[in-house]
Amino acid sequence: MAYEARHLLGGGGLDELQRLFLDAGRVSLLAGWVVVTYSFGNPAADAGHVFLGFALLLLGVLLLTLSPAAYQFPWVARVVTVVAKAVLNHLFAPAN
Repeated sequence: MAYEARHLLGGGGLDELQRLFLDAGRVSLLAGWVVVTYSFGNPAADAGHVFLGFALLLLGVLLLTLSPAAYQFPWVARVVTVVAKAVLNHLFAPAN
């Protein structure tokens, strides 16, 4: 089963995929925490900011939770890989 998932996800190693999930989870948690903290401290912030912050927090928790089981569920790993790459590409400019 682990071999199938590795083949479906482009041949990357286990460490590479788990590192991607951990990095995207950390960035999402940090961004969500900053948005929520800013929203509660700023009277001009509306409910949309708070919702965005909590959504980023939940996305970070999801990515961190799924990182140990990256190759046990191949379809989940594919979906989370797309989400993790989108989060990292949106929050940080690509190096190349």
